[in-house]
Amino acid sequence: MGGTMKTPALRSVLLTLAFASAFANTKELYRGNQVLRVNLETKDDLKWLLELEQQTGGNLDFWSSLSTNSPVDIMVSRDYVAEIKAKLEGRHLPYKVVKLDVQEDVNRIQSRPKRSSEGGQGVNVASYQDFNYSVYHTYDEIQQWIRDAASEYDFVKFFSLGTTYEGRDIGALEITAPPDPSATSPKPIVYFEGGLHAREWIAPATILYFTEKLLWGYSNGDADARQALRMFDFHIVPSVNCDGYVFTWTEERLWRKSRKPNQGYGCVGTDLNRNFNKFWGGAGDGASPWPCSILFRGFSAFDNFETRAIDGYFQNLKAAKRTTKVFIDWHNWDQTILAPWSYKSGGPPRETEDQLAAATAMADAMTATNNVFEGYKAGIAADLLYEMSGSSNDYGFAGTPNAKYSYVVELRDRGQFGFLIPEEQIRPTGEESYDGVIALLKWIIENDYEK
Repeated sequence: MGGTMKTPALRSVLLTLAFASAFANTKELYRGNQVLRVNLETKDDLKWLLELEQQTGGNLDFWSSLSTNSPVDIMVSRDYVAEIKAKLEGRHLPYKVVKLDVQEDVNRIQSRPKRSSEGGQGVNVASYQDFNYSVYHTYDEIQQWIRDAASEYDFVKFFSLGTTYEGRDIGALEITAPPDPSATSPKPIVYFEGGLHAREWIAPATILYFTEKLLWGYSNGDADARQALRMFDFHIVPSVNCDGYVFTWTEERLWRKSRKPNQGYGCVGTDLNRNFNKFWGGAGDGASPWPCSILFRGFSAFDNFETRAIDGYFQNLKAAKRTTKVFIDWHNWDQTILAPWSYKSGGPPRETEDQLAAATAMADAMTATNNVFEGYKAGIAADLLYEMSGSSNDYGFAGTPNAKYSYVVELRDRGQFGFLIPEEQIRPTGEESYDGVIALLKWIIENDYEK
């Protein structure tokens, strides 16, 4: 896909991460690690699991929601597999092994040879037209794509959301096409972000895919793309947790958190999707006060560079009297569209009916595109998954963005691959996500554009 360039030719970009690629491909960090699918019975079981995480020094990695509504997938370090199985059996919690050796799945992605034309692990991406949307790309390649997209299309601008703890730029796109005569002025904003959790590579890859399809479609007269861009301005941040993302390429493929050290604890990182200010620090099982937990909420809301950059961006939009209509934080996995609340603070908001109707339209479209196994479903986050405080969708709705339609979207799959979605699924995931976005926006245009 490609569009109308501002300039006759784009510069060639040499992006070399040969050392990082080799390093990531030769490490055997996950050899012998297993993923156990555990059926929890009570809230006490959830608390017991969090305590067990701390007792084992963080050698439990929660791959799915801590919930009594559905099984919980837990990666267990090889040195603790026998002990954890014994503890589960002692507590009479049923489980099954769903991955015997996590390293095998890691190798399938990181060790597959790539032709130079494919992009990916430290190779040349000659131009915007050469970019391959069917493979995973490094941080540098993603950031170059953002800048090249702004050069490729005359209605797209580059902007920086801010910088990370390690000083990396968080590149973003502002997409502003001429408005439809019926559109409000200025147009409401649709905001997309991905990569809050570093290991969820499918989220940035999907955002790149459907963004290009939207841009190309608008430039080539596609009716859906033209309606969307005439009624809304889009602000898109493909990868927020850039430090963590780089770390997944160079050190630990399954790293989740930010890379800001937790002083005095000898461990690094915050779960950025527990670090927003709405309901931050509330009691519950979905966020942890322990700095070494994979679910660590931070020492205070917005105490990480990345979440603070997000809020600063929305503070500026608010000062400019811009309205954000849609806020979506893209993740994987579970195939769900999650509306507020993520944290139960009383009854549902009065906007819930509209939020769920729009989310259902999105979920139905995503399911239908490729007849997705088990489909996508929509619901209130705390009911459909589990309760957590400081989440992005609660912040998007009730925090500074004040977006009525605020969601976390969990992409593929339902647990077969989890965070290690094969590259062969990038394109179909992008296709169904594009259709889902169009369906969501159509519902809003038809039912709630002026409200």
